[in-house]
Amino acid sequence: MAAPVHGTCHDRFSAVRDAFAANFDAHGQLGGRVAIIHQGETVVDLWGGHTTEARDQEWSADNLVCCMSVTKGVVALAAHLLAERGLLDYDAPVASYWPEFSAAGKAEISVREAMSHRASLAILDSAEPGDVLDWDTMAAKIAAQAPNWRVGTDETYHSVTIGYITGELVRRIDGRPIGQFIREELCQPLGADYILGCGEDDISRVVAHVNNPASELMNGGLINEKTASQFRPFPPAPEFMGSDEFYRLGFPSGGGVAHALALAKLFAPFADDGKYNGVTLYSPATITAASAEQWHHADSMFGNDFRVAVGLLLDNPFNYWGREGNVGTAGAGGYGAFADPANKISYGFTPNRYTSGYGLGEEHKRLVDALYASL
Repeated sequence: MAAPVHGTCHDRFSAVRDAFAANFDAHGQLGGRVAIIHQGETVVDLWGGHTTEARDQEWSADNLVCCMSVTKGVVALAAHLLAERGLLDYDAPVASYWPEFSAAGKAEISVREAMSHRASLAILDSAEPGDVLDWDTMAAKIAAQAPNWRVGTDETYHSVTIGYITGELVRRIDGRPIGQFIREELCQPLGADYILGCGEDDISRVVAHVNNPASELMNGGLINEKTASQFRPFPPAPEFMGSDEFYRLGFPSGGGVAHALALAKLFAPFADDGKYNGVTLYSPATITAASAEQWHHADSMFGNDFRVAVGLLLDNPFNYWGREGNVGTAGAGGYGAFADPANKISYGFTPNRYTSGYGLGEEHKRLVDALYASL
């Protein structure tokens, strides 16, 4: 029996609808949503399948899912908004905004280096289980930490610390916590249903993640003997990641909840000269600066091929955006959002069952390939 699929899809993008349905009917996907905005118009907004493995509840337009490290890119968008306003200089020292950060030989580390996973602060030597539960504790330990190795070498994805580094920069400049800033300065103007730090009503809308043995990242590629040191600040209970406490926390490196349309809206300005929904947030110059490649090679801890811009990710097979020139953000398990400035397209994908295979997974790749076959 075919999985239920709801929503809207322009005829030109019918291949995306076909690929979305096939992910359920032929490839084992459980539930989720995909959205595409083209030249400011929503041309695909489809949700389907089910929210539980028992398949006793259909996916609804109101459902949200934790988007994992997509959150890192959304936090970066907040910092880019401050850069647009002339309040943040990518080449200034982090310590010029956050004086305590200058400790332990970090006085010269630039905002650009810090936002681009080049500050060598992936591991906190003083980390204790549960530190992520308190923002000030994490910020203080990052500020006190000496670089793990020489800055600008052996780059690795800062799985836990990067959201606090960028989020604390936003807080030091603007005064608001990062979740509030994102809500007021990005989500409200863009009409995006994205939440970093859930209230009780929000939590009731969140669909739980479902494991997939065929997901390379979620079955040993993310947390293993080599990378576990990055995750020491987490509470020891493995169920914390999918708990109500986790959703309330607003973990800035992986705790944002959203649906695909919200992600497409957040990246729509990067796709269309800085504008969407009647507002202009970024200039083309800021988009170009934010999208400039900072490093591209195998990650020194995770081993995956990374292609990193300023807090964002560029197209490559691991974080697949479909064409050169696209920029986005990715979450382990298959969550993704990107902007295509050449075609004025933004995209979001939010499944509940982790995707299959390498990087963002085969389910995501089928949708992106269908998108570009439609143009």
